[in-house]
Amino acid sequence: MPSVDRRATNSQIARLIWDKRRNPTKGVSDQLRIERWQLREAIHKIKAANNLGATHRVLIYDDGSVTDEEGEWLGNIHDEV
Repeated sequence: MPSVDRRATNSQIARLIWDKRRNPTKGVSDQLRIERWQLREAIHKIKAANNLGATHRVLIYDDGSVTDEEGEWLGNIHDEV
């Protein structure tokens, strides 16, 4: 049986909840069931770990997955909280 990259599979079935250039709203943190400050810190950690600056746009999915604009998996919000 071929191996499956779980990170890619999760992002493919997860629902996109944020793709804007500005900071995610309270609605995003509510969907992830975390505080807004936790979301901000988690995004900062994920961007730093991937050598991305504050202005780099990321996409957030309802399972906590974070990808760049090209769909490259960067991390998971829940792993950083």
